[in-house]
Amino acid sequence: MKPLIRKIIAVLAAAFILSVAYYGTYLPMRKSQIFISTLKGLRSAKTIEDLVRALSVPLDAPSPIGQEELVRNTSNIFLNLVQQNDKPDVVSASINFVENHYRPIIDRGRGMSFEQNLYILGVINETAFIKTKEIRYLEAAKNYYIQGSRLGPKRPQFLYGLFDIYRAVGDVENTKKIGEQILSQWPDDERTSKGLSDFLGKTLTNSK
Repeated sequence: MKPLIRKIIAVLAAAFILSVAYYGTYLPMRKSQIFISTLKGLRSAKTIEDLVRALSVPLDAPSPIGQEELVRNTSNIFLNLVQQNDKPDVVSASINFVENHYRPIIDRGRGMSFEQNLYILGVINETAFIKTKEIRYLEAAKNYYIQGSRLGPKRPQFLYGLFDIYRAVGDVENTKKIGEQILSQWPDDERTSKGLSDFLGKTLTNSK
């Protein structure tokens, strides 16, 4: 092999190794470091705007890997916020932030933790409905749970989520269907058994 060709191959190999190190190691590590640093400073956030501004920094940091995990971790922060807050503007801003960052992940329709992502989106919307009584959150939660149940028909997270939602909207047919499925998988689930019995009893009473 001619010396010039060997030199070209060596340069290309070095460039490839550097590229892998930069995109596969440095950028993900840097993104993680920014997120950790941001978490340490969250106590200084006084408003929802402060929180959004702070957490946008690591989420917007470039990296070919790590974004999905970071979005999931950030969503849990906002889920905790919604659980502790019933102000409509705070809840709305939290949901918008989470769904905006989750959109490309959900649109992709795949991933090792895709079902978990759907569950988090379902839970935060269901929690938003409980706090605000705005039906749009309940509808969003139902849609995420349905998507998840199609991927994992026997996963308890989606079954219990749908059971709660169908009861909340008074959907007798689907409440009975999901409740019976849960009890067929977990016959000793007294909470679901009582919840289904009470719901059907109230429905029968109201129909008289």
